[in-house]
Amino acid sequence: MPFPLPDSEKDYLRSFQSVFHSATEAEEYLYNAWNRIQTVLEWLARLESSGVKRVLELGSNPYFLTLLMKRYFHFELELANFFGNPGENGRHIQSAENSSERHEFAFQHFNLEVDPFPYADSSLDCVIFCEIVEHLLLNPDHAMAEIARTLRPGGSVIITTPNVARLANAVRLLRGKNIYDGYSPYGIYGRHNREYTPVEVVDLALRHSFHIVEKQVKNIYPHPLKSRLLQAIRPGTWYEHIFVLAQKD
Repeated sequence: MPFPLPDSEKDYLRSFQSVFHSATEAEEYLYNAWNRIQTVLEWLARLESSGVKRVLELGSNPYFLTLLMKRYFHFELELANFFGNPGENGRHIQSAENSSERHEFAFQHFNLEVDPFPYADSSLDCVIFCEIVEHLLLNPDHAMAEIARTLRPGGSVIITTPNVARLANAVRLLRGKNIYDGYSPYGIYGRHNREYTPVEVVDLALRHSFHIVEKQVKNIYPHPLKSRLLQAIRPGTWYEHIFVLAQKD
């Protein structure tokens, strides 16, 4: 199926018994993630056509992207999660099912901010580093160095994260409102601890011996015409979300 996927494919994800606490929470995640996932899928389709096979998805839970990769690609998937305490480090399995399918997600749990990744040097073709960097408490260089170590030469990393310079944040500050998330019931990694500008994300990749294949800064939610006109004044600066595809030199 060509990407982006039609909205009807959301029903496929809705059909699975989810790890979310409620259907409302799952629907909120799907609303927030759907358009972002489409860009990632488009890039993955290009990478698969270029011979990419072994793919690591960091932060796999709640497995919506995982399910779509299993549905549309033939990757050898490695899954990893980093929420939780060090006592949970190691291999675990979660499952999801609907009326006709059952999937088991075998994943490694480790703290990607401080732990060595449990993968050999140059053993991966692609690492998906999406919606993670903004949750980290420490300098992201450790995680990026481990991504570089485990990727083969010429391997790719996909990074996505909210743009801290988005127009909505500028408007909130002008109104005297806070742009930071409230405290999360999911612990220290449950909220955005630091967001980044497009230049910072590019610099993170460059200083770990990657070169930028493609960078996009764009909206992933509907916006009224007035907002779109204002954003057009600063193209690539005031849009919502950052997407970077980089290749290891």
